[in-house]
Amino acid sequence: MQHLDYSQQATWQQADDTPFQSPIDINQQQVKPMTASNLGITFQGQTIYDDRVVGEQFLVHGTLQLAGETWQLERFHFHDGAEHLIDGQRHDAEIHFVFLQGERVLVLAVLADASREVTSTPIADIFNGPVAATTLVALLPTERAYYRYVGSLTTPPLGRDVTWLVLAQPITIAPADVALLHAHYPENYREVQALAGREILSIPDEK
Repeated sequence: MQHLDYSQQATWQQADDTPFQSPIDINQQQVKPMTASNLGITFQGQTIYDDRVVGEQFLVHGTLQLAGETWQLERFHFHDGAEHLIDGQRHDAEIHFVFLQGERVLVLAVLADASREVTSTPIADIFNGPVAATTLVALLPTERAYYRYVGSLTTPPLGRDVTWLVLAQPITIAPADVALLHAHYPENYREVQALAGREILSIPDEK
């Protein structure tokens, strides 16, 4: 299937899209500290491959518990080169878990870096066929501190009022995983967008 041409990303935004676009560069000196909040994530069933114009997606069931609200996991996907920057630095990859609650959208972003000390992750298995959803826990860091802000999707239709949770602790993946992601979608990241006065909250892990 023909996928998005990231060289044309400057044309993606439409007049009715929010001015608060994603991704952004998170400056850790300018975030607003908040009290700790527990982030509970569960996975159920198996992954299902779904090829879309916006890129390859993996459908899966699960839930996210956040501040007394329950969000339903719809899908996840990968970016070769992180979309969100931390203090101007780009990580090797970024994983997006897309949750829904009615018409509302929340995206949990996991940053990833290659390490030669890592030899095995579920990523190759995910591409090779259905995997048990419980194995996706390996794609989450043990530390669940995160940054929260409101933005858009990073592929068309960009829309508005998307809640973003960017986990502060990156995971480590194998160099072969980075090579695999690059082979599937070379540098499929959207450039960072203007903060436009938005507030970024910093929420520590609840121990």
